[in-house]
Amino acid sequence: MYDLFVIGAGPGGYTAALLAAKKGLNVGIAEGSSLGGTCTNTGCIPTKTYIESVNLYSRIKSGSRFGIEAEKPILKLASLNKRKTRIVSRLAKGIEHLLSSAGVDIFPVAAEFSGPGRVTVGDQSLSTRDIIIASGSRPKVPALFDLPGVWTSDTLFDVTDLPGSLAIIGGGVIGMEMAHIFSTLGTKVTVIEAMERILPFEEAQVSDFLKKTCRSIKIYTSSRVTALQGAGPYRIAADTPGGGEEIVSEKILLCIGREPVIPDGVEQSAVRLNSSGGIQTDHFMQTSLNGVYALGDVTGEYMYAYVASKEAEIAVDHITGGSRRISYTNIPSIIFTSLEIASVGKSLDELDQSDNTHGMFPVSALGRARTMEANDGFAHVVCSADGTIKRVTIVAPHATELIGTASLAIDQGITAEDFLRLYHPHPTLSELLKEAAEDVLGISVHKP
Repeated sequence: MYDLFVIGAGPGGYTAALLAAKKGLNVGIAEGSSLGGTCTNTGCIPTKTYIESVNLYSRIKSGSRFGIEAEKPILKLASLNKRKTRIVSRLAKGIEHLLSSAGVDIFPVAAEFSGPGRVTVGDQSLSTRDIIIASGSRPKVPALFDLPGVWTSDTLFDVTDLPGSLAIIGGGVIGMEMAHIFSTLGTKVTVIEAMERILPFEEAQVSDFLKKTCRSIKIYTSSRVTALQGAGPYRIAADTPGGGEEIVSEKILLCIGREPVIPDGVEQSAVRLNSSGGIQTDHFMQTSLNGVYALGDVTGEYMYAYVASKEAEIAVDHITGGSRRISYTNIPSIIFTSLEIASVGKSLDELDQSDNTHGMFPVSALGRARTMEANDGFAHVVCSADGTIKRVTIVAPHATELIGTASLAIDQGITAEDFLRLYHPHPTLSELLKEAAEDVLGISVHKP
């Protein structure tokens, strides 16, 4: 008999198990794949491992700009793969150690939901007071692309031979990060995006800026694949604004989104699903059944590892008698492309443009950026009529590290004037936000 049983050991699932164990609950967790879920095994960690390597590779190649003379560097996909495997394996073992040390029982198989208070793990039927479903997601694969050899983010990191050409279907976050990796490695990359611009959920100026900096990548927007032939190389027929196009590519990578993985037994129960096909939850992450919770990608809503971890906090708090509610108002979006991109707050479409004030500051005018030979990018701060910070967008080196401060500012309802009470050390990239906030008030002395 468990106090809590968790189905899925990704960032949400294992975080929930650890938090519950720390609060004295008897916890079990089941995972049919590797511990750590998509993030650790085929998502965040492998991607950023590759990106760190290709970014260092690019910097070494431009070493002469830093006064460094170096022989021509060599970066091989097989070497990247080996490094990724080492890092992923170490993190997965670390998660296992944390769970075991906390007294959590680990079941290395997929669990089936058998109703409130019951889960089936292999040939065992287990009793539990509460259940958390955190079974994650998988790549969407329409029938047109359900062919041998077509890569998804789940299979990409098993590849060790660099293709000469790669067609990426989807110009969202995953697609553009992969485009950055493979184009830097020397692959001829083509991106085909159905929406009118790449990164369609970011600001238009961000999409336009990235498109201009991706000079080696061929990008088709407002375009759809209509037919696919071959088995590598592939012949791709696409409808584009310029008419029909045929694109020949050695490999294809499909990046058109992810869909929830619903455990066996859920759809046969009274657990309600939402319009996205995920499990519907309330502010406490509880489903339509008392004692049954869901979090992370399986809800089909905010598919970020850090959101799943926050949802785990809320669910365990409620299970142990608390009343905290989940808030999604200050979720940062982060993208690791040739320039890092990060944003937080309401979108420009959601804000009343007539009452907003804007502040902008270019990376090129920042002293720290100059020492890094970084000239591209900007920070954009949007405030309401009373000066409260409502949205921040950063396109710059280490933008993903800087956005946390902006997230806190938005969550706490801080004004640009209050934000400027902080000391922003010089010379640092954090001054980018200071200068943009000063520009909102018309007092930036460094803006060109």
